[in-house]
Amino acid sequence: MRVHFKRSWNKALFPVYLATFFFFFHYNSLVYVNSSYLERFFAPSVVGFIYVLGAVGNLFLIFLALKWLALIGNRKFFSYFLCAELLAVTGLAFVSTPLAMALLFILFDSTSLMILYSLDIFLEDATPKNQTGSVRGMSLTLGNIALVLSPLLIAVVAPNGEFSRLYFISALLLAPLFFLSAYSFKGFKDGHQRFAEVPLRAWWNSKNIRRVTLVRMVLDIFYSFMVIYMPIYLHDHIGFGWASISIIFTIMLLPFILLEIPVGKLADSWCGEKEFMTLGFFIMGTALIIIPFFHSASILLWGGLLFLSRVGAAITEVTTESYFFKHVDKRDAGMISVYRMAWPVGFILGSLIASFSLSLLPFEAMFIILAVIVLKAMDTSTKLQDTK
Repeated sequence: MRVHFKRSWNKALFPVYLATFFFFFHYNSLVYVNSSYLERFFAPSVVGFIYVLGAVGNLFLIFLALKWLALIGNRKFFSYFLCAELLAVTGLAFVSTPLAMALLFILFDSTSLMILYSLDIFLEDATPKNQTGSVRGMSLTLGNIALVLSPLLIAVVAPNGEFSRLYFISALLLAPLFFLSAYSFKGFKDGHQRFAEVPLRAWWNSKNIRRVTLVRMVLDIFYSFMVIYMPIYLHDHIGFGWASISIIFTIMLLPFILLEIPVGKLADSWCGEKEFMTLGFFIMGTALIIIPFFHSASILLWGGLLFLSRVGAAITEVTTESYFFKHVDKRDAGMISVYRMAWPVGFILGSLIASFSLSLLPFEAMFIILAVIVLKAMDTSTKLQDTK
């Protein structure tokens, strides 16, 4: 294990890890307030539609990404989308009209995935052989340390919902990424890509890659529900203020720090990934079934229940990432692009399902619907060919 840990911090990996940390600190400082910020200008059903438009923008950009990578290379690709992200977030800090707010949010939501996609290619290039689970676990954990710190930033900067200030600070967190792009990624060499376009047919014909992508998509449907609607539910229906919600979310997110490195290493050295994925979905589904019947006003009890849901999500997330990236390398940017489509597709499906549920059923019913989707995904995870 010690050897794994040291190799997970080699010279090539360190700048990618650092970029990952600052990007996720930037992104996650906003992810749980975006829906509440938009709700000041739009009805909840319209907020879901704006998220759908952002996800459609993601899909459009992914289909163009391979051609852009071939033309300009990953380093310039990374830098250009950083500039777009900076423009969007800075704008969100200062605009006050609904149309400008919606357009800038769609730009922000569309470009974030492109930055993550580019970081995937940098990380895959720097990953030693046979260390995919450990490296992915380390990368996810660093990102999730930023995720856990983000609610604390919200509590300090926007305890009463002063979101404009938070967006400005989030924009400042992009500064280290510009430095890393200019200096630390200069030695990166673009690989010869196996596909010139998004390889949907090759993806479909690869049963294991197709299945693990579908597993990832269900996880992203779960995230879409929880990111968009859980803050609204806790604030508007349970009655928590933002300071209390920040504490709940800090507790909720701890499994991502505590579990992803050890689970990634266990998947490398012990039993493979699919058993962990299935266990994770079972835990998530169990927690979701409890939520509609849970009306406590206790911060600790809500933190504990949502902590349980993220135990399952953390286990499923790291093993899904590990499984997929054991089957590709940096030349497979096309396959990586299809895999990353799970995020926008998951958010589109999640937003549409939630909006449909809200229009016909009580707010709490969406959590039962999500539980059914999550538990059904166990059928797909068990059909994967294990790596052990």
